[in-house]
Amino acid sequence: MGNGVKGKKVWRYGREISIRDRVAGLYLMVTASLLVMVFVLVYVLVEHHVYSHIDEELEEVADKFVGCLRVTECGLAVEDQTEWMERSLITVDFSPKFVQVVAAGNSSGIVKKSFNLFSDTLQYNPVLDRVAFYNATIVDASVRQVQVPVFHGDKSPVVAWVLAAVPLEESLFILSDLRTVLLVSLLAMLLIVFAATRFIAGKSIAPLEKVIETAEKITQENLDERIVLPQRRDELYRLASTINDLLNRLQAVYTREKQFTADASHELKTPLASVLGTLEVLIRKPRNPVHYEERIDFCIDELRRMSGMVEQLLLLARYDSASFVPEVTVFDARQTVMNVLKRVDEQVKEKELQVVFENTGNTMVQADASMLEIMIGNVVSNAVKFSGKGEPVAIVIERKNSWVICSVKDRGPGISAEKVDRIFERFYRVDESRNATINGTGLGLAIVKKLGDLQQITVRLSSRKNKGTTVTLEIPAA
Repeated sequence: MGNGVKGKKVWRYGREISIRDRVAGLYLMVTASLLVMVFVLVYVLVEHHVYSHIDEELEEVADKFVGCLRVTECGLAVEDQTEWMERSLITVDFSPKFVQVVAAGNSSGIVKKSFNLFSDTLQYNPVLDRVAFYNATIVDASVRQVQVPVFHGDKSPVVAWVLAAVPLEESLFILSDLRTVLLVSLLAMLLIVFAATRFIAGKSIAPLEKVIETAEKITQENLDERIVLPQRRDELYRLASTINDLLNRLQAVYTREKQFTADASHELKTPLASVLGTLEVLIRKPRNPVHYEERIDFCIDELRRMSGMVEQLLLLARYDSASFVPEVTVFDARQTVMNVLKRVDEQVKEKELQVVFENTGNTMVQADASMLEIMIGNVVSNAVKFSGKGEPVAIVIERKNSWVICSVKDRGPGISAEKVDRIFERFYRVDESRNATINGTGLGLAIVKKLGDLQQITVRLSSRKNKGTTVTLEIPAA
């Protein structure tokens, strides 16, 4: 059995991702998106700060060298050669600086450059028309460079450009390390988040796994088993409670149907056994015609009772169908009662019953006419059946607010209070004293209750032992 359950789980989770993994995956995606945005923002801010610091330093260097230049009609000249040389002889400084002066519009017209450039030159961009910062290279080494214009007057054109640069290797190395740290941290954090989320999700849905395991074990043999409710009254508690309620309803239906099947088998088996036994006795030896007639009449009565029982069972099966919908129309319930009284007129005369029918007010109702006639017919038939010879049977139909009340009262043996609640159960018959001389199947009132539920008709029964029984139908008025 354990292997079978494992097989089911493999089939279920082999093709579909489990809830735990889906929750962990979705949480991982959201966390990854947030972390990527934060890390990108951190990197951009750090990069901007690094370049801002370098650019401020470059601009300061360039401004100092621009101050050393003097523009004349003959061209550019350096005012202080000694200061220029002191500034340009930085060759092995921890952070060397490179300076170059270029005549405007002539990339090869280098006016002056710092000594530490040796034979190399800074990259001059003739397209620029204002101060600009950009990355460049000197002999495959990355540098950060600024290009500053030099003017002869306030509104004169640019006569030269001062280029200043500093190495970028250290800054690029720091930024590269930062990228590596952020990337490794991102991957490590995502792995930790996925593992932690998966663990927490697994703990959270552990009660759900117990619900599934318990539900998989429940069959017809152990339909009374229930799911253990979680301690916390959360969604899982509601789920388990709902499933338990569903199992209670299923068990009630299964028990009722099982009892119904057993009762039906017993009720059908009894007349069949009686008919079979009677016929077997008849064929054993010749008998007089009167005896044959008595036995055949007995068999016919039993078969008729069995036929009526089968018809009632088929009627219940039809109305139990979920697809059945009553055909509700507007009609006069008084006429329905009159039709029923015509059908039982022979039994009423035979028992010399005193049937009194009273009707007052408007008795138009909204119901299924054929179903209501079956209901009133079963109630009136029971009253006639259980009434003694010459006893009264009162039928009253009247309008009360939005209802039409139809009540049938007899003076029969009645029903004890403890048995009234079971009177609408299928095949339930009260006791031997009621059934000793009266034939019945115990389905009549069950049919009345079922048809009433289908039409929103309320069925009530009140009875007292040896005082009689009253059945009341509350029908929606038109």
